[in-house]
Amino acid sequence: MAVKKQPDPKSATVSEGANDWFRQFLKHLELSWSEIGQAIPSDATPADYGLAALQAVKMTLLDSGLNEEQVIGLFGQVAFEQDILSRRPEWTAELNRRRFELIDGDIQGTLTCEERLELAGLTQRMREHVDSELNLPIKGAQKLHRYLTELGSHETGSDQ
Repeated sequence: MAVKKQPDPKSATVSEGANDWFRQFLKHLELSWSEIGQAIPSDATPADYGLAALQAVKMTLLDSGLNEEQVIGLFGQVAFEQDILSRRPEWTAELNRRRFELIDGDIQGTLTCEERLELAGLTQRMREHVDSELNLPIKGAQKLHRYLTELGSHETGSDQ
């Protein structure tokens, strides 16, 4: 397993709330890992360890107050996103088409586990796009503002 160099803790700061949440999460993750780790056979493979680790993460996220759908959405987002730090919630017609294909498969009951994760990731990405500033109708709002300003100045007989 390739190990990335850890960032210099002095070069970036994390908010106190995020730091507290993550430290608490790690404590609970260790407890979940202890519980799940007991069931790992002695001849387990690295893939078995990875699965157990993800199960411990899932259990900990559920214990933190997230529901099953939110956890699956997060896993899907992580599985299908390149880099969370540089990601922008762009939404394209192609992504929308793929999401509809996956929804059809979900309705028909034919989705694989990978496709369920992909659907969860795409749904999360779509929601982020809808909620983002990238989706605001700025040009339309500016046009409406100009129209209303001009309308108001004509009605009052003044040019502002």
